[in-house]
Amino acid sequence: MSKSFSSSSELITHGNRLLRLHSFYSLFLALMLLMVTVFDHNHIIVGSINPELMLSSSALYVILAALFAVVANRFPDPQITTGYIFVEIAILTTMMSASGGFDSGFPSLIAIPVIISNLLTPSVLGYGVAAWTTLAIIYSQLALNQNIDTQTAVNAGIFGFLCFVLAWVAQSLSKRLKNSLSINSEQAIHIRRLQKISQQALLELPQGIIACDRDNVILFFNQQMKQWFNLVEGNSLPTPLISSKSQRIIHHNSNKLIVSKVLLKNSKHGDYILSIEDSARLTAEAQQIKLASLGRLTASIAHEIRNPLSALRHASQLLEETPYLEEGERALTHIIDTQCLRINRIIEDVLQLSKPKKANINKILLSTWLQEFSHQFNTHYAADNVFQLSYQCEPEVIVYFDIGHLQQVMHNLCANALRHAIKNSGDHAKIHIAVKQASAEKVQMDILDNGGGIDSSEQAQLFEPFYTNVHDGTGLGLYICRELCEANFANIEYHAIKNGSCFRVMLKNNL
Repeated sequence: MSKSFSSSSELITHGNRLLRLHSFYSLFLALMLLMVTVFDHNHIIVGSINPELMLSSSALYVILAALFAVVANRFPDPQITTGYIFVEIAILTTMMSASGGFDSGFPSLIAIPVIISNLLTPSVLGYGVAAWTTLAIIYSQLALNQNIDTQTAVNAGIFGFLCFVLAWVAQSLSKRLKNSLSINSEQAIHIRRLQKISQQALLELPQGIIACDRDNVILFFNQQMKQWFNLVEGNSLPTPLISSKSQRIIHHNSNKLIVSKVLLKNSKHGDYILSIEDSARLTAEAQQIKLASLGRLTASIAHEIRNPLSALRHASQLLEETPYLEEGERALTHIIDTQCLRINRIIEDVLQLSKPKKANINKILLSTWLQEFSHQFNTHYAADNVFQLSYQCEPEVIVYFDIGHLQQVMHNLCANALRHAIKNSGDHAKIHIAVKQASAEKVQMDILDNGGGIDSSEQAQLFEPFYTNVHDGTGLGLYICRELCEANFANIEYHAIKNGSCFRVMLKNNL
């Protein structure tokens, strides 16, 4: 029996609405029967055989139906439900007996709780209700009735058979309903699971995602959009993002954002999605592809260039050692040797540029890193040069950058600054690194020197490969710096200052 009630509990969990509807129906029916009994003084409609029994049964029915309605809506319980249906059938059978038997119309009222019980309860209890109904009908119509006729006995038997038929039909429907509910429940669980996966994936995307309706009211946004615009769900879309164009570029703080609008097909509410991407990220990804392609190209030709270059230099050195060469000829061999070294250095720079490891971006406490970098730079250059390197950075400033790439970028920039500062200011050469928070997402790092600055006609070509105004330079230092910055979602610019230069690197301080 406990197993049956456990199964019943599962069905009632799915059938709470049906259970509540039946409780309201029972209370309404009980009140109607009581009112008819009270106001039908001639007992034409109900209670024609035994009015007193009809009145007492109606009153008892109202009380029990009211109690059941309270319990069914607050604490639905299979045992109480089954017990109430047994009692309800007994009361309705008594009313039928008091009202004239099968001709009173009560059999149709009795059939309803039989059907409800078989929809809500398992097979054993359901058929038990049908058997209880059959016994109650037979007892009330045959055992209590002294004038037994053949028609009454046949009607009682037919009604009992119909109760079992109704029980079978109702349970068949209940099984199908249970299977449908089970399938729907599994599908709902699967859909919720996919929704959670989709939502988590959207939240973690590096690009910004916003879902809006036709009135530009925000329905959903991910973490990246919250960082950029501090959105609130249910509010209107920020004005810079509202546009009918499918794709456009906007500038927000120090970011250059690419906004793409996608309309949802078959959306009755006119919903659409905005995809916002940081152009710096796209540029960095494109840069990685470009560097990979360049790496394959240079790796294939480096061997072909280096071998004849080594042979050429070796031949030049042998020629220079020949005793019968004159000074002018030796000077020519020296030029050949020098230019061979320069070509070899260019090849090494190109190989270094074309084969960088993918940026392994880490969280860097910039003040601590600058302290170590300045110590290393001073140690490396102080023996041959007189200069002053200083930096200014708040202790809590954090950036995200590949440590090896940052070391290479800063070394190139500071080495260039030192060379120009010494050339222009001699022993008073100065390099200063100034760091400040430019925005919520960017940290500005300026490398300043007193090297006299760069001519305005040359500034536009500074970051072009192989452009240099130094006779022994390769023209790849600043180009490498820019490529490495873009690979780390940063950018570098040149700004002219009084009696010097400023290279400004904008670093990301979040991912």
